[in-house]
Parts: sequence; structure tokens; C-alpha cells
Amino acid sequence: MAQNNDASPETGSDTSALAGDAARPTVMREVRNNFLSGVFVALPIGLTIWIITKFVFLVDTIFKPVIPSVINPDTYLPVTIPGGLTIEQIPGVGLIVAFFLLFVLGTLAKNFFGRTLLNIGERILNRVPFVGAIYNFIKQIVGVVAERQDASFTEVCMVEYPLKGTWAVAFITSEVGGEPAKVLPKGFVNVFVPTTPNPTSGFLLMVERKNVKILDMTPEEGAKLIISAGMVTEVKEKKSLLPVD
Repeated sequence: MAQNNDASPETGSDTSALAGDAARPTVMREVRNNFLSGVFVALPIGLTIWIITKFVFLVDTIFKPVIPSVINPDTYLPVTIPGGLTIEQIPGVGLIVAFFLLFVLGTLAKNFFGRTLLNIGERILNRVPFVGAIYNFIKQIVGVVAERQDASFTEVCMVEYPLKGTWAVAFITSEVGGEPAKVLPKGFVNVFVPTTPNPTSGFLLMVERKNVKILDMTPEEGAKLIISAGMVTEVKEKKSLLPVD
């Protein structure tokens, strides 16, 4: 009986040690998971703030020199306010100036006087070698995007590409038109197949609509799927057509 009593504390200590060893991985896993969750939450917020900050300072760098020194806030800076805080610059002033200039330009472009000035400026640019070609190319692209901004990228689809049996997520941009429409039969559409993780580059395919599988997704959901390499997917619940009691 004495031996049994002596063995009991050792057995209890061994059990406690095993329980402690088993608990350590669980605690470490919980710490790791919480840390990664914090990173995943903070990363998009931090990147968004960083991109906006860089954009604002870039616009300020471009447009602040245009502001007359009399009304330029940088002329009167730095300023020390009560409390010892020193203000060395006011970000966003260039952004306000850019917005105002674009507003004035858009207003001028809608009236006869403004259109006349723009036409004169375009004729001058067209006479400059190389510069006129670049200007006309950019103007054509911007015009196409502006005309089709409501219709483009409205359908997310899957197209069999680049091999048979292999499918890629893509966007239908428009019906085939222009010279390709004269060569191809009716029913073909322009399909943009973006690359991952940079969807701004990709391939333009002209595919017969019947060979395209339309997905029940918005362009934003399709972009998320492509940028995340398939890791971010949204499953939509099908609404039942039967009446609910």
C-alpha cells in the first residue's frame, strides 16, 4: 500500500506535465492565429492609407507650384500654433486646385468658346511630329472608355483558354465590331482575359458567345477572384422559387 501511495504523486505529476505540453501548442497556435488575423485586418487599411497619402502628395507636388504665392499656404508656413505644434505643410491643397482646374476645363469644353480653343489647341498638337500621334492615340482610348463606361465589364464569364478543358475567368467587354466583324460571323464577343495578380494586363480574345459561360458575379467579385488567385470567392445562395410557409 505504501508503494502505491508513493507512486500516485509521480503519476499525477506526469499527467500534469503531459497536459502542460499539450496545452503549449494550443496556446502558440492561438497566438499565431490572432497575430495573422491582425495582419490581415491591418494590411488593407494600411495600404489604402499609404496609397491615398502618396497620391495626395503627388498631386500637391504637381499643382502647388501653379498656385500664386499670395494664396499659396506654403508661403506662410511653418506656423506654430498654441500648444507647441508646428504645421509645416497642408496636404490636399494641390488636389483641390486640380479638381477646380478640371471643373473649369470641363465647363469650357461644353460651350462654343471653349470648344473653339480646344480645337485650335488640337490642330497645333497635330502639327507637331510624334506628339500629335500620341495625343490622338490617348484621346481615342479615353473616348472609347468614356462612351462604353456603362456597358463595359458588365458580364463576368469563363472561357476555354488557353487549352481545351482549361477554363479562365474573363470579362465580356463588347460585341465584336469594326474590321474583325467583317471577317467573323455574327455572334462573336470581345473577351478580356486578365492575368493574376495584376488584372490590368491580359489577352483580348474574340469568342463566339455560345462558347462562353456567363457567371452570376459582379465585375468587382470577378476582380477579387482574379487578384486573389482564387482564394477569395463568394458563394451566392439560390433563392427558392417555392412559397415559404
